[in-house]
Amino acid sequence: MGGPVLGMAAYVGLLADAGFSVMVYSTKRDTDGESFPLDSKVRHVQEPAAGWGGFRRSPALWRQAHTAEINLIHSHGLWTDAHRLAGYLARTRRVPHLLAPCGMLMPGALRHHGWKKVPVRIWFQDRALRAAQCLHAKSDQEYRQIRAFGLRNPVAVIPNPIAPPPVGGSVVSAPWSKSPNRRTVLFLGRLHPVKGLARLVQAWAEVQRFAVRGQWSSGPTHETWQLILAGPDEGGHREEIESLVAECGCRDSVVFPGELDEKQKWGALAAADLFVMPSDFENFGNAIVEAMSCAVPVITTTGTPWEELRRAGAGWWVAPRVEPLAEALREALAMSETQRQEMGKRAAGLAARFSPQQAGADLIQVYRWLMNEIPRPPCVRDD
Repeated sequence: MGGPVLGMAAYVGLLADAGFSVMVYSTKRDTDGESFPLDSKVRHVQEPAAGWGGFRRSPALWRQAHTAEINLIHSHGLWTDAHRLAGYLARTRRVPHLLAPCGMLMPGALRHHGWKKVPVRIWFQDRALRAAQCLHAKSDQEYRQIRAFGLRNPVAVIPNPIAPPPVGGSVVSAPWSKSPNRRTVLFLGRLHPVKGLARLVQAWAEVQRFAVRGQWSSGPTHETWQLILAGPDEGGHREEIESLVAECGCRDSVVFPGELDEKQKWGALAAADLFVMPSDFENFGNAIVEAMSCAVPVITTTGTPWEELRRAGAGWWVAPRVEPLAEALREALAMSETQRQEMGKRAAGLAARFSPQQAGADLIQVYRWLMNEIPRPPCVRDD
């Protein structure tokens, strides 16, 4: 379950708590995983989708939506039949449309299966983007990419609401062996090519070779460090990465625990000494903020909007290539535990800025502005 879905689920929970009547329309295929969790006060209409590759055509969803009373539409993502429906309803019902591209206008995202997106852009997506009364960016970087795409709509810059780490019974131990003498580098996310796991494994192997050659006495041998690649497999990518791990000679130090539930996720973050997100691109990166909130230093790439990690001394923000990633790993793993803990404290301070309360308040202001109840709020930009 990706960050855009979890971000949407968090938003609608905040809106329901504020007294809004919220309905979520979505599609589901037989190959999809479990349904995303929603607040009990939110009505969820989920209809089957089939055929047409990733387009997820769903006539049943259209029939359901035609009978609904709608005052405002907030759509999340691009390219599918549900997004075509959102644009159609906004246009024919003459209701405000807040459209969140969810990082799908980033250059790397546009290139991914780009040949499929060209006809969809011509058919409906470009028109829906231009017609939306406001766009929703999750970061300043995504805002700049929206402008680079050529869109001049007002843009609300509101990050995903990230809950603080739970305490007590809401956390279980990490689902792998943890010993005082073995430290952990954690990746947490979908096992998908855009997450950059191949370059991470290659960088990990390079750091191990560096240590074995005696060039670095505290390097990550399999007795001292382990790399955890946790998350659900997508499209058989786990098998590809496992083959690469074997080819690189890293089997003794790389663990694949599979998909984690919510309690296991927080247990994994609590057990981590370092978090790494080597993605080609991310429009926000929920897991990065969750790791920071657990006082874990982060290594990520310039494909994510987290340059502030470097500025705050809370982690590394490097080019999405093997060598810069390996260099960041060498620096991080060579630190003393005290140095990593100090960096983790700075990361936790940075994460504290992304409270659900602030995100919810900003979103409610945008909704009220779109319904002509208040002046334009400060989070909306049109420069």
